[in-house]
Amino acid sequence: MRILHYSDHAEPRFDELYTQSDLLIATGDLTLFDFGRLPKLADKKPAFGIYGNHDSGSYLEELGIINLHNTMYEYAGLTWGGWQGCLRYKPGGGPQFDEAEAAAWSASFPRVDVLLLHAGPEGMLDDPSDSVHIGSPSVRQYVLEKQPRYVFCGHQYSNAELTVGSTTLYRTYWARVVELL
Repeated sequence: MRILHYSDHAEPRFDELYTQSDLLIATGDLTLFDFGRLPKLADKKPAFGIYGNHDSGSYLEELGIINLHNTMYEYAGLTWGGWQGCLRYKPGGGPQFDEAEAAAWSASFPRVDVLLLHAGPEGMLDDPSDSVHIGSPSVRQYVLEKQPRYVFCGHQYSNAELTVGSTTLYRTYWARVVELL
């Protein structure tokens, strides 16, 4: 399965990358206008997403992208789920959470095969030197205990991959096509 992972920055080649993929994943900090011709397409590919900390709209729903925040969905023999936003670092703004909220989610959310996050788990593709871009310890605990097969996140300004146990994490800035086996 070829997944177009899109996060955090408008991708000028979105339409081209979309045609190369089987499925779209959006992990936040985007706008309706970042999705090229997608709003006009009658025959859209399956798409899942969550919102990031700079989101304040409803573009996922407007584009027909299934919002996976704190919910699960079955597709292609895999269970998909998500958790939006990042650790609270300022008042107001888009989706942010505190560690107690992340701990409650981590303790109660069932295991999924594919987990969509905006901010990555603490110590897994985050930036511990930057308090705005550090991940949650509770989200890390979820990944270590429940071991989703794949985790997709954004929130930072580079692409990276990491395998921890049986979980492969992908962080994307702008957009890229990822091949899942």
